[in-house]
Amino acid sequence: MSLFFNDGIRRPYIFVGSLHSMMIISYKEFLPSVALQPYVENYWYQVFDGDAAEDSPAQVCLPLGMVQIIIHVYQQDCRVLVDGNWQKLPDAFFVGIYKDAVTWRTKGCSVCFGVNLKPEIFARLFNVPAAALFNDYTDIGNLMNAGITEMAERMYGVTNAAELILIAESSLLQRIGHSRQRGHYLDQAASIIRESKGNISIESLCKDLYVSERQLQRSFRDVLGTSPKTYTRIIRFRNVYRHVRHSAEKKISWASLSYDYGYADQAHFIRDFKEFSGVNPTLIEKNGAFYQLSTSIYSNKYTTTSSITE
Repeated sequence: MSLFFNDGIRRPYIFVGSLHSMMIISYKEFLPSVALQPYVENYWYQVFDGDAAEDSPAQVCLPLGMVQIIIHVYQQDCRVLVDGNWQKLPDAFFVGIYKDAVTWRTKGCSVCFGVNLKPEIFARLFNVPAAALFNDYTDIGNLMNAGITEMAERMYGVTNAAELILIAESSLLQRIGHSRQRGHYLDQAASIIRESKGNISIESLCKDLYVSERQLQRSFRDVLGTSPKTYTRIIRFRNVYRHVRHSAEKKISWASLSYDYGYADQAHFIRDFKEFSGVNPTLIEKNGAFYQLSTSIYSNKYTTTSSITE
């Protein structure tokens, strides 16, 4: 029995369930077109190839500081673990910034497609602040937005990654073209935090932007749903997690890693890592439930050539 990880390498894993199961899981990430890179982090595409009636192994979605649009292309039964109970997920839904890891599973013979958005632009695209979705998700129909519902409907039944990306790009480019440009300091703050990989103090950030810490706190909570400190910690975790995943074949110095990413000490680093992932960093590569942040993100050769209309 083996599992395709997001780096394309086949690795053995223990499947809990039928001994006759032969489920294969593949996962890829794609860059957006140049026109959409200020708005979209990436697209992801995950295929579960197994018996239609069997449950997949549990998957863990980590808090990575993004807002997502997720489409279950086959409209298959997909469930998320909430307070010990498996709750059915919508076929298409928005996911806000999470501060906790989320466990989910689907049925064999399933295709999932996701759009990872930069959270500060969510309100600009959908007239709803990402704060409304913090640590939560909602059916796309709840936003009563005809354009995004149409996008989801066009994706249902489409199993080719290239076609799914084309549909997403076309819809998003049209939406951005009709949105208003903003130059808010929060947009700059979120961008600086990501560029620094989360290794920046809030005091330094405020000085760079010429705003008070109180102003920044209020804006983050109103727009993103969390404090700038928590968002910074999530982004730092995201980059540390990526580093750990990409260093799978190398011996990692945890003390050096803690220092490089600005943690006070190794104990602080491990405590933060466990808070956001639920496990020690040494267990990440041994656990098939973790799949995000591909070691090889694919260039997007399929995107529309349409430009954004200002």
